[in-house]
Amino acid sequence: MIKTMKPWIAGLCAGALAALAGPALADYPEKPVTMIVAYSPGGGTDTAARTIAKYVEKHLGQRLVVENKPGAGGQIGFSALARAATDGYEIGFINVPSIQLVKRLRDNVPYELSDFQPIANIQLDPVVVAVKTDSPYQTLSDLLADARERPGEVNIGADGPQSNNQLQLAVAEDALDVDFNFIAFDGSGPAVKATLGGEVAASLPSLSSAASHVANGRIRILGVFARKRNPQFPDFPTVSEEAGVEVPSVGASLRGIAAPKGLSPEHLAVLEKAFAAVMEDPEFLAHAESAGLPLEYMNAADFSAYLADAETQLDKYIDLIR
Repeated sequence: MIKTMKPWIAGLCAGALAALAGPALADYPEKPVTMIVAYSPGGGTDTAARTIAKYVEKHLGQRLVVENKPGAGGQIGFSALARAATDGYEIGFINVPSIQLVKRLRDNVPYELSDFQPIANIQLDPVVVAVKTDSPYQTLSDLLADARERPGEVNIGADGPQSNNQLQLAVAEDALDVDFNFIAFDGSGPAVKATLGGEVAASLPSLSSAASHVANGRIRILGVFARKRNPQFPDFPTVSEEAGVEVPSVGASLRGIAAPKGLSPEHLAVLEKAFAAVMEDPEFLAHAESAGLPLEYMNAADFSAYLADAETQLDKYIDLIR
């Protein structure tokens, strides 16, 4: 004969289990959360990460602490995120297509794309052609003309190697029949610094990382790799309209939040809700507009779908930088 537990005992046990399990989930997060950024301070990714970290705190209930792990075109930081603890206290920014390029173009990369749990996408940040204000290149046509007269001699800097910025340069060189000398830097920030210091003739940073330098009059934008002009910067022409040739805008950096695979559904829900809330926060939106941060929100499901589609689209151009 099978004996059943008395109702009052079953209720007591259920209550005890709820008391043990409930607070651990209800109180998350109980301490600051670390967000790994795979690029150096001052670049577009770092700027976006620090901005959203500031405004998400009130929605998350804890500080979001940015930890820069730059190097190898993002590989060091992406690998660190893949190996991070799955307890919800280590998350990170991932950059598309950079995270995919690193994996597909290099040997022995210690992560798989399946190692990441997407949480929310924050930005879609196009690549721009930037020169310092006193550069002799007044237009993109000036820069292209010099590069055609001196094939392989005009230095142009960008995040790399094998980054979305280098991919954009390779696609542009192919479309415009021009050959630059590519100089790789650990992020858009150092590439812009090299431009200001005259180490390179021009650079290809993200729009967001160049915006503050444009505002203070140190940098000029010769063109934006995009299908149409950015509404936040309507005076900046697209590369295609300046060059008179259609140049695919494949290098735009999609920047989103992810965790290592294995994050609990409960913690994922808390994080997704916090980032969804900050993307509707009037103070954050006002700051993003004033700072020139181009936003593109996706929830966890939409971000995951985008990643899968981007992997397929990458096949069209990846051979240009192999």
